[in-house]
Amino acid sequence: MYQKGDFVTYGCKGVCQIRDITTLRMNGIPKDRLYYEMQLVRDPGSKIFTPVEHEASKGMMRPVLSEDEAISLLDRLLDLDEEWIRDDREREAHYRDVINRSDAEGMLSIIRCLHLRRRERLMIGRKLTAMDSKYLRMAEDNLYTEFSLALQIPVSEVQEQVSDRLDRFFGTVKSL
Repeated sequence: MYQKGDFVTYGCKGVCQIRDITTLRMNGIPKDRLYYEMQLVRDPGSKIFTPVEHEASKGMMRPVLSEDEAISLLDRLLDLDEEWIRDDREREAHYRDVINRSDAEGMLSIIRCLHLRRRERLMIGRKLTAMDSKYLRMAEDNLYTEFSLALQIPVSEVQEQVSDRLDRFFGTVKSL
């Protein structure tokens, strides 16, 4: 069980801070059922409620990466190999699964793969598809926020570090 003040990742929502562990006073809701009241790090006005026992069993929540885990993962960025899934529906299902599970390594792998894909498409005068752009944005938003918290640096600095590593490895291409 997480504690008040803990930072966790919560599925596709991203990084949240647990603000309280409470019961809900609503008709039809058991009075003895405990809920995490969470707030998105990227949206301080947000409130998310989720049953304590429900999330533990579904594996949608996990603690935010430690500083050492974040550094280790960033150091392996260029070694992560995401196989390109040609079928759009299968690829989208894979992206959705990785992001919903808040799989940090999987999201970084998607980011690496889609940066390479964008580079290849720019070389022939094309952009990423809307679907690929959407999931790249989601993976970056969620993972960079987590890295920012773990490394205690701004999100923009995380983005620069990842982009610099990828550009050094793959080379740079000007955007359309």
